[in-house]
Amino acid sequence: MNKKILNKNNRNNRNSGFIALTTVLIVSSLILAFLYLKSTEISYFFEQVQLKKARIIIYYNIGNCIDQAILNLTKDYFYEISTTTEYFNLHCSIDMVKEENGFKIIKASGNLKNIILKRQASVRLYDNRLEVISIE
Repeated sequence: MNKKILNKNNRNNRNSGFIALTTVLIVSSLILAFLYLKSTEISYFFEQVQLKKARIIIYYNIGNCIDQAILNLTKDYFYEISTTTEYFNLHCSIDMVKEENGFKIIKASGNLKNIILKRQASVRLYDNRLEVISIE
């Protein structure tokens, strides 16, 4: 009878080791899966931040191209272009400067990291100055 109790205790000890090992494996695999999901979320967030940064950079670079066209208008009131003038350091180009209804319309576009953005400005010319009506 004493031997039977001893065998039963021995079997429980072996089972508890197996249960402990299985529990450790399950918990560690869950932690690894959680860490993998978090790392993909962090990389996705980092990618979105980089895209937002590129959008902001190209937005302001196109503004600089429009400013360059306005500067050219101050030097020459008859400044008009129909082909694009590219500024490679700014990743943008002045696409068109034309007169329409008494305003000069300036169209510019930019491309940085395959993010394409277009903006347009309206300028009114006076005898001795010019006025920027809108930049969209």
